[in-house]
Amino acid sequence: MSIGLWVRGARPKTLATSIASVMVGAAIAYAHIEQSGTCIAIYPEPASCATAREQQTLLMDRFWPVTILCLLVALFLQIAVNYANDYSDGIRGTDAGRDTDESKSGKPQRLTASGLVPAKHVLFAAMICAAIACICGIAAIVISQAWWLFAVGVASLLAGWFYTGGKHPYGYVGLGEVGVFLFFGLAAVLGTEYALCGTVDVGGLLGAVAAGLFSCLIMMVNNIRDIDEDREHGKCTLAVRLGESGARTLLIVCCVAAWAIALLMCATLWWPWGAVLLISGVGIPVRMVSSVNKRQFRPALPAASFQTLLFAVVLAVSVTL
Repeated sequence: MSIGLWVRGARPKTLATSIASVMVGAAIAYAHIEQSGTCIAIYPEPASCATAREQQTLLMDRFWPVTILCLLVALFLQIAVNYANDYSDGIRGTDAGRDTDESKSGKPQRLTASGLVPAKHVLFAAMICAAIACICGIAAIVISQAWWLFAVGVASLLAGWFYTGGKHPYGYVGLGEVGVFLFFGLAAVLGTEYALCGTVDVGGLLGAVAAGLFSCLIMMVNNIRDIDEDREHGKCTLAVRLGESGARTLLIVCCVAAWAIALLMCATLWWPWGAVLLISGVGIPVRMVSSVNKRQFRPALPAASFQTLLFAVVLAVSVTL
């Protein structure tokens, strides 16, 4: 059993979204920490200024360790979800036909459905990745003292499993995009921001909404690609419920909304260059939509995934500069 097989099973094309969401939260938290030590130059210096600078120093000292831990949490949690999805869809028969290489079938090969890996091994791999995410999450919470994030972590684990697992998976009734928006958008961005600076703000909320919408685009592309098989196996995704035409329309609406929020944030933080940098990548969503319309999903998926990372990088550069 090759390592490459497990790497493909982790669905690397989708992992940029988890990394990017943490980057967005970290960038917004960094901007907040930078501003927190600012005081009016008066003499004698108010005691509150000295306290603010001490707090700023504390937050900066733990910024990178907590950020790296949050990245590991998001990354391993998404890999765990991908393996759990592979396992659940495989044993349900939803991934029927995913037993050959993508170059032949046009759709990614799955570990469980292909029979190359025993189902219980795929489930065990999901559990190992979830355990690593839990360990990193606990470490981040202990360092940051953000104790309420335990509840967010537990909810994220449950959401990851019940997406396609359990007797009544919510991914089978058209709520997959809602789960992605809540946990890979709001929870990932706002949780990271709170862990790093002890608060959330309007900038964090806007970034979370944009990251959530960008993350949903990946699932939408996947579900439009799989619409016929999902309908056949009783998996009523949002694409199945809306129909292919309606699903494509929703994809465009979410894409436009995500880009509008992203453009507003980057332009506000670093005018006009933040906007210029982001607009330079406008060909990516155009390629995604065009590829989906032509049912060419192999280029559409990386395009959908890369948008989230582009937003995160431009936002981070805009905050820094």
